[in-house]
Amino acid sequence: MKRDIKLLKQVDCDKATSVTALDISMEKNLPELEALLKQDVSVFYCDHHRSGDIPQSDKLEALIDLDAEVCTSLLINQKLGGQYAKWAVAAAFGDNLFASAQKLATEIGLSDSETEFLKELGTLINYNGYGASLEDLHIEPAELYRQLSHFEDPLALLDNETSPYHVLKAGYALDHEKVTSIEPSHSDPQCKVFELPCDAWARRISGVFGNELANQSQSWPMAC
Repeated sequence: MKRDIKLLKQVDCDKATSVTALDISMEKNLPELEALLKQDVSVFYCDHHRSGDIPQSDKLEALIDLDAEVCTSLLINQKLGGQYAKWAVAAAFGDNLFASAQKLATEIGLSDSETEFLKELGTLINYNGYGASLEDLHIEPAELYRQLSHFEDPLALLDNETSPYHVLKAGYALDHEKVTSIEPSHSDPQCKVFELPCDAWARRISGVFGNELANQSQSWPMAC
């Protein structure tokens, strides 16, 4: 889930032969990373968050870029030479990097309708990552990955009625309708305050709702 980023602690150093870590802060996983490297486990680490001091080891391949217009999906897209560029577009939209996502969509020749679908898909995948527990989510992240991995082209999700896209779209529509009915508890020229209930739907929609507010008022500070 979105705020569960200390994932390397789940790796058994004695059993692992290689590890790929994507989109999780190296700084937050540093002790576990160093333990893996000491066990001669090869690690590929790709991320765009604060990394701290990167360990020096011939067992570590680190692809880290802290540029504000870069996300992990765009870094992986570069490493793979654009092999899955449509997925990178969707993921960049999901990370709220609209300009970077649109730039890549234009470069690979996507139509407006294809780009809009990938924008929606990225938003839905991001939306499914927010919650206090796995029970809050529509689809567990590991299961969502397994389902999506069957689609080399993300555009194929639209016409497949059993794809997770349709499950997430339906859930998102219900949650979004609820959150947009909430009026700010405080509003002035500098800020708006929204108080969401302590319910599963509110936890799910909080991240995407925060992105929407940030995109509407980019000069305001934003906290979710």
